[in-house]
Amino acid sequence: MVRQMRQLAQYMMFLSALGLGTGCELIEQLGTTESSVGTPVTTPPTFEVTPDPSAPPSTGGDNSTQGPGTVTPPVEDMEEGLLVNNGATKTNASSLDVQFITLNRFEMKITSNIDCSGGTWQPWAFSTVLPVTTPNSMITVSVQYKDWDGRVTRCYRQSIRHDDKGPDILFSRYPAASLEEGATADITAEVTDAGSSVKTVTCRLNQLQKSCYAGRNDISISQLPAGDYTFTVDAADELGNTSSRSVSWKVVNSTRHLTQSIRVNNYKKVDILIVIDNSGSMEYEQKNMAKRTGNLLSVIRGLDYQIAVTTTDPTKNGVGGDGKLLTINGTNGRTILDSSTPEATAQSQLSSTLQRPETGSGSEQPIRQAYRLIERYNANESQARGFFREGAQFAVLVISDEDESADTAKNDPQTLVNYVHSSFGGQKMFGFHSIITRPGDLACRNTYGYSYGVRLAAMSNLTGGVIGDVCASDYGAQVSGIAQGIRDLLKTMTLQCTPVAGRPIVIKKDGAVVTPGFQADGVNLKFDSELEPGNYTVDYDCLRN
Repeated sequence: MVRQMRQLAQYMMFLSALGLGTGCELIEQLGTTESSVGTPVTTPPTFEVTPDPSAPPSTGGDNSTQGPGTVTPPVEDMEEGLLVNNGATKTNASSLDVQFITLNRFEMKITSNIDCSGGTWQPWAFSTVLPVTTPNSMITVSVQYKDWDGRVTRCYRQSIRHDDKGPDILFSRYPAASLEEGATADITAEVTDAGSSVKTVTCRLNQLQKSCYAGRNDISISQLPAGDYTFTVDAADELGNTSSRSVSWKVVNSTRHLTQSIRVNNYKKVDILIVIDNSGSMEYEQKNMAKRTGNLLSVIRGLDYQIAVTTTDPTKNGVGGDGKLLTINGTNGRTILDSSTPEATAQSQLSSTLQRPETGSGSEQPIRQAYRLIERYNANESQARGFFREGAQFAVLVISDEDESADTAKNDPQTLVNYVHSSFGGQKMFGFHSIITRPGDLACRNTYGYSYGVRLAAMSNLTGGVIGDVCASDYGAQVSGIAQGIRDLLKTMTLQCTPVAGRPIVIKKDGAVVTPGFQADGVNLKFDSELEPGNYTVDYDCLRN
């Protein structure tokens, strides 16, 4: 019986290859019906702020007795020396007022070196104005005096911190672009200042304003009514420098109930786009990139695959930039590797292609690169058309030590998911995998991981992808996991939108309720075993667009 089933499956694949079967898609989306559910929320929104107990408090206080842009300590009387900004320790001005105090009022020599080396002698003056040539740093002014007999004093110096930048504001946690009515939005905002102390921090939810704090702020906004929301953090330091950052999202009126019809066929192929970081910060990882990715093809052995490579460089003239595919080394100009090439040959060609010789843009945008490749497909560009095959699942693998570096619609995870769905009529299963500096991995962040890949991790989580460690000396196990993730898509149903947590998901096969083991992972239902061919319906709730 098993042998007969295997022969039948092989025959169906043969018919599909000839275009004579019921369809070449592994999982065909046949249509979706929708109905409304839910009760409106009418309570006005508010929020609570929990400060980091380990962070220093904002300085507060009144600086009205100080000059604008300075922090001035008490000045002690001196017989000889110099005063920079009347003895201030910090300033945000573009120039420094320097007074020269001495009884040897013949000549003086002014330098920026702590030992008074360099400089030229000039007639003594009571004061001068020096331009700030190295902003946002510690600036040292030194002076020596000479009397009428040519005797030179010792070196006098004073340092002052220049800071004309507002506090740094980082949203390390923020809501998704769309939330269900009544949901809770959790935000973490970190406010720091390397040059000065943070003085004031204010948080605003639309027009509702509350005090926040220097350091980490955990904000919880519960029971949100439908509407558009912007959460803004405004901060100022002790010099009066200010900064502001915002995050925005939408709360939909209610959830919607969907009944999605899906046909599962018996066909397997996958198109894999590898987006490799070729920026300068990846120099350490790139040195051994061929070794780090050396067993990718061995663990996807048996799949009908195509592999293409591009870089994180978003520029139109960059190598592999703007969604263009790289030429695969050793293939006489081809941009796609496929499973017809002997594995050892294909692995060598792929590895040498991933180990990039150039230094690309430091504005890494791998999500945008995937988006642009699909745009090129929709524009009927031959290179992109040759990559995307009908009926093949789509997998993206990003290898980068930095996060998505821009914040346009084409850099947004949910926008990319929606674009894959609309571009391929809901027929394309999609997985996004990331080897990155995982958020919270201090060991990697403090060595070779340039910045946390917060948005790339969110992109992988949204599609149920694997998140690996870019600082690992060998990507073998992680690449195996990603390859397994590609195989797992063969046991995956891709839904039109992310199901609401806690709501039932009912699956029927050929009209009868079935209870296969599965987990909801973003927009994907991941089953414990491969789905049997047949006609399925899935009933579930998700957020209204």
